[in-house]
Amino acid sequence: MVDEVFPSQGRKQVAQTMRRRLVITLAAAVVLIGGGWITLWAAGGSPAVAPAPYAPAALAASRRTSNELLETTKGLQLTQQQAVDQLQVVQDQLVAQRAETKKLSDQIAALTERLDALQPSTATMPAPAARAAASPPKSH
Repeated sequence: MVDEVFPSQGRKQVAQTMRRRLVITLAAAVVLIGGGWITLWAAGGSPAVAPAPYAPAALAASRRTSNELLETTKGLQLTQQQAVDQLQVVQDQLVAQRAETKKLSDQIAALTERLDALQPSTATMPAPAARAAASPPKSH
């Protein structure tokens, strides 16, 4: 009975952990892809809306836009690095959890083997009441 309940709980925990890890990985991927798309979109710009190349007002606006793009790019790079770092931590935790699960599984298997080895020896032992009835009464 215990053997049936414990593995299913372990499988449920592993499945929940795997789903959680997948969600984190997908979220990181969305952040990275979105950041790349925004960077490409901002850097590409539309030539129809681009200011005249030598107009002083247009030059100042272009510099502001360039500075904003640089700040945005730096922010995205920082966010991307944070996502990568978090993903690495999650992967390290997953490896540690898998090792711990394997260790516990091996311990359970060893205990099960020991229990199975003990069961035949207890089956061949006579019951305590049967031994008492079989022994002759002691005389004083």
